[in-house]
Amino acid sequence: MPIVLYLIKSYFLTPKVNKNHLSTFYKNILIMFKGTLIAQIIAVISSLFIAKIYGSEAYGILSVFIGFSSILSVLNSLQLDNYIVTCKEEFTRNHWFNFLFILIPVMTVIGTLVLLPFYIIFFDKGMDFNVLMLALLSAILLSYNKTHEFFLTSNKNFSSISFAKILLVLINVFFQFAFYIKYSLYGLVYSSFISLLIVTLYFSFKNKNYFNAIDFKIIKTNLSFNSSIMTFLLPSRFINNLASQSIPLFIFAFFSLKDAGVYFFSQKILTMPLFIISSSISTVYFEKASSLMNTSKKELLKTTKKIIRFNVGTMFLFLVLMNTLGIYLLEMFLTDNWVNLRKYLLLLSFLVLSRSSFSPISNIIVVLDKNNISLLFNAILLVINCIAFYIGFIMHELTYTIYILSFLGGIAYLILTLYFLKIIKKQSYS
Repeated sequence: MPIVLYLIKSYFLTPKVNKNHLSTFYKNILIMFKGTLIAQIIAVISSLFIAKIYGSEAYGILSVFIGFSSILSVLNSLQLDNYIVTCKEEFTRNHWFNFLFILIPVMTVIGTLVLLPFYIIFFDKGMDFNVLMLALLSAILLSYNKTHEFFLTSNKNFSSISFAKILLVLINVFFQFAFYIKYSLYGLVYSSFISLLIVTLYFSFKNKNYFNAIDFKIIKTNLSFNSSIMTFLLPSRFINNLASQSIPLFIFAFFSLKDAGVYFFSQKILTMPLFIISSSISTVYFEKASSLMNTSKKELLKTTKKIIRFNVGTMFLFLVLMNTLGIYLLEMFLTDNWVNLRKYLLLLSFLVLSRSSFSPISNIIVVLDKNNISLLFNAILLVINCIAFYIGFIMHELTYTIYILSFLGGIAYLILTLYFLKIIKKQSYS
């Protein structure tokens, strides 16, 4: 951990910028980093034992549960929760915060009706009805938690967000072990739902003083001046989630539940450092980038480049280690139930590395108001997914699907990163 902190410090602290200004940024990242690091270490270590006792089929069910809830959660808020961070007036932020708590359950009902045909498909595949119902409820909780998190971000209360990440993992791990004996297949789903519920209650307690009446005139006015989020960001994020979260769903539908579980577990292992570092940085970066757009675009460019270099470098070292020593340790620990784990880890590595270049700075899309580019990019990702699954299906081989997803998706992420660096550079020297 001291090495990681040293690297972050060396990348973010430069003598050419205001040190007092930057030190706050650095401290906020460290607050988020420590919370995320602790949470992910607990999650990864425990997931090895969980994977060993539950097996790939249980992970397949979990992947379906997370896929449905994640896709629906994007629709729930209509991505209007982004206003909370970008709003300059505290008064307006408070109204948006309260408005979203009415909007989310309403949109859940509408979103459920929209996605009903997909649910029917999975009913026919034999998926337990309770899993899908819990996925609907979890989508509401995910949306509420994201709204709370954005509100705390706008108030720079990063310590509460960090604590929530640790709390979520601890509760989830506890119930995963507690439910195994009685719910050998669905224990992972039940524990995930309970942990989300408890964290939602924690966030509600932290923000209880901000639940007030809503001035809909303010909401309407704010919408008229920021229409691009509804026009571009909402369909963009929905398509993005559909492209990424639907992969285990389609693997389940076209191949097998065990294959879905192995894919999901492989992705989880590979993205561990991505969540440890990227999610810590991105939360703070969102607030910081919004501020720097009005004060120092050159500083924004320098900070963005350093974030990318650090993140990609860290991920590269991890992926090399994971595909050499790591895979041997995993295969020694896990049972034969995890067939093709080695293959999927290797194939997905390029995609994960490419994503690491953009993941920590992804909120720059909202800051620069380039939601139309995000929509185009995610539409391309969805097309890539369709092509990959079509080829894999007609060839009766999932390996082809994963290879195409990783290679073409990775190239797309690299192009996207270079594009936004170019935009920031152009604005910083204009």
